[in-house]
Amino acid sequence: MAQDQYVGYRTKKRLDKKNKKRKFSKWLVALAIVIAVFLLLGVFLKVSPFDEAWDKTADGFAWLGRHVRPFKTSKKAVAADFLPEGKKTASYLLAITKQEEGATVLTTVVLMSYDSSDGSGSLVFFPADLLVNAPGMGSDQLTNLVELNGGRVSSTLVTIENILGIEVDKYILATDRDLRIILKQFGDKLPVDVGSRISFKDTSLGVTLDLKPGRQNLSPDLLTAYLTCASLGKELDLAKRQVAFAPVFMAMMRGVDMDKFMRTNANLFDTDASNKELAGMSNACVSLKGKKLRAGIVPVREFRFEKTIVHRLDKGALPAFIKKYAKSASTAALSRRFKIEILNGCGVPGIGQKVSPQIDLAKFQIVNSANADTFEHPETIIIVYSDKKEIIAAAEELRNELEVGKLESHLTVESMSDISVIVGKDYVNK
Repeated sequence: MAQDQYVGYRTKKRLDKKNKKRKFSKWLVALAIVIAVFLLLGVFLKVSPFDEAWDKTADGFAWLGRHVRPFKTSKKAVAADFLPEGKKTASYLLAITKQEEGATVLTTVVLMSYDSSDGSGSLVFFPADLLVNAPGMGSDQLTNLVELNGGRVSSTLVTIENILGIEVDKYILATDRDLRIILKQFGDKLPVDVGSRISFKDTSLGVTLDLKPGRQNLSPDLLTAYLTCASLGKELDLAKRQVAFAPVFMAMMRGVDMDKFMRTNANLFDTDASNKELAGMSNACVSLKGKKLRAGIVPVREFRFEKTIVHRLDKGALPAFIKKYAKSASTAALSRRFKIEILNGCGVPGIGQKVSPQIDLAKFQIVNSANADTFEHPETIIIVYSDKKEIIAAAEELRNELEVGKLESHLTVESMSDISVIVGKDYVNK
């Protein structure tokens, strides 16, 4: 009898387990049916309010996908990794180009700065149509400088330095395709808040953008176009889109293993910064939150030019803007480069544009470009206004770069530059 009771007890336990499994299976089937109905109404039929609920759910999965990824880390920024020796601040210039009608156009210019003394940073954006005085090139729009500089960013870098009166420590030059590759690493759909109706074709990426205002989940292709392309006359609107998206991008990058990220992606860029410097500066910037990070557009005024709208600097508002956003400890750092002026002494129009690409703008800062006293100089003259050995050596290096030139010393003449180059006819005929 005791044995029969024992067998009955085991049988009862087994039956109880089976009943629990059946109940659990029923709940799973019910949950699957609810999810299927939710997908049907929210994704395919777009029935309100299920469609809105699905959008929020998709955003949640997108957030999870961005934050749980191979580059995840908790490593903090180390100032020594990216700060220039002897400085408490660092300023990196990011420039992004596109290909339009066979030309390289600059559409994105951002100065990223970090101040280690108070752990703050700034992002300064420049409209691509900004009319600037480019060293050795005269007056032109920012968007044209990389093309005019033979695909290099040096003229853009010096122009930004002259505008803000600071030293740019490092540069990163990338293309819209490089940005697209990076964005693809964060998912197939990325969130963005579209402020107004946007419709244009991005010929560089081969995509068409037609967006209504509101929350959008864009593919990396469309988001890249959204952040790097603008219709003619709408470049300031593009800068505003970039400012608005900056905190979103910072949040996406927050927690990324920057060392690994840079090792993976650094070959995409043209940069004079090491992987360690890029990782350190990126870690520092993405760690900033709230009032510790300021983002703004350099103050401009618009005016009409050849049936379109372009922008000039608002020089009245610029000093206050620089005080608020510039993170360079001192403009004196610019003195590490030798200041030169290029003077047209041969009468050939645009001779400054031909000379400047031969000059190493990492060592020389072109502070003026104008006509000489006459166009009848038979040979190029390189004038030095100091007897300092380093300036004389720089003048000799400049002569070697130009492959012409006679050195002269004018020690009694006061000049805004260290060296003047009067371009003679021998340069044209060489």
